Amino acid sequence: MKIKEEYEKLKKKHSLPDFKELDESFEVSTIDREEFLLREIRRKIDEKIELYIKLLERLLQPDPSSLSDMYECKIFEDDEKDELYQLFKKLMYFDRFSIETSVGENDKRSSDFINKFWREWPEIKGKFLNFAKKAKDEWLKETKITDEERRYLG
Repeated sequence: MKIKEEYEKLKKKHSLPDFKELDESFEVSTIDREEFLLREIRRKIDEKIELYIKLLERLLQPDPSSLSDMYECKIFEDDEKDELYQLFKKLMYFDRFSIETSVGENDKRSSDFINKFWREWPEIKGKFLNFAKKAKDEWLKETKITDEERRYLG
C-alpha cells in the first residue's frame, strides 16, 4: 500500500489528518499513484464538494422542469433554506479555494487546503446529512400532486 506509506510521510511533514478517517470520507486509497499525492487528495475532496454544491443548488434554485427539484424545494422551511444557503456558501468558498490552490500547486498549498477543509468537514458533513435525511424521508410520505402542478408539468 504505497499510497498510505507516502501519505504517512507527508502527514508528519504537514500535520495532516489521519489517513483512515480521510479515506473513509473521501476514498483516497483509490488514488492510483503516489506522485502528487496531496494534489490528488485535494481533487478527491473537491469532487465531493462539487457533488454537494450541485445538490444544494437544486434545492435552493430548482429547475422548474424537474419534478424532483420542485418537490424537494417545497419541503424546507425558509429558515432551513437560509441554513442550506450558508452551507452552499461555505462549500463554494472551498471549491474556489481548491481552484486557487491548483494554480501553482505544491505540497504546501495542497496541505493547507486539506487541513483547512478538514477542520470544517465535521460541521459540513453533519449539516448536509441532516438535509439529505429530511429530503430522503419526505419521499416516503403519502402525497398527491395538485391540479396546478399537474397542469404545469403537462
